[in-house]
Amino acid sequence: MVLHERLRAGSHPRLDRFHAQLLDVPADLLQLPGLHLVSSERRARPGWGGYITPIYAVATPRGGVVSVRGDLLELARRELGEPDRDRPLGEREFARLRALSQRAVPYAHCLTGDILSLERHDFRPASPGAEPLARTDRRGADLRKRFDGEVFVVFGTHQEIAAWSAIKLKSSDVWEIAVVTEPAYRGRGLAKRVVSAATEYILDHGRVPLYIHDHANRASARVSRALGYVEYAQTLFCEY
Repeated sequence: MVLHERLRAGSHPRLDRFHAQLLDVPADLLQLPGLHLVSSERRARPGWGGYITPIYAVATPRGGVVSVRGDLLELARRELGEPDRDRPLGEREFARLRALSQRAVPYAHCLTGDILSLERHDFRPASPGAEPLARTDRRGADLRKRFDGEVFVVFGTHQEIAAWSAIKLKSSDVWEIAVVTEPAYRGRGLAKRVVSAATEYILDHGRVPLYIHDHANRASARVSRALGYVEYAQTLFCEY
């Protein structure tokens, strides 16, 4: 499928409301064709986890929205120029936004990736084996400092954490999944098991599971799609 046929931004009300709030735009803007460049004071203040995101872009099937810090608006307008209408934001625009970030906010980390989600009927759970990590378990002390939701783990040979998936409570409606497999345990399907457990937990609580991975992370792409995740949008964000 070509890119515009894979993107669902503008047609998923719960995710649209969530991303519209992040971008600081009306939700129906995600349904309109063309590039919409806006400035927002949200780009200058901390969000989830204390991170500041001076540039945040979301591609839609027929365009996209780019939300930037106020002082970057004119710079972004000049950098992006006149993009083609009626097609998703793509690598050309994302490359220009990365270049802008490198000049104006060189200490920010940029990620270009896919935003994915799934519905209950699309979920293809993995084999069981992951378990929730007790909040009193000292092995998860560092993870508890970084994530505000449940953590699911598979233990290794010496009862160390071999793989984990942690939930970020991004909003009252949308919970995002993070996942890591320790190098010694990669290639055994553990990431799929912990992400599956986290996904089921989110669905059971009536929330929307969100999964974001860098375009270059092929392993993460395989895990998410094997469980039934599909693309909602493509994104670029820079944060520090």
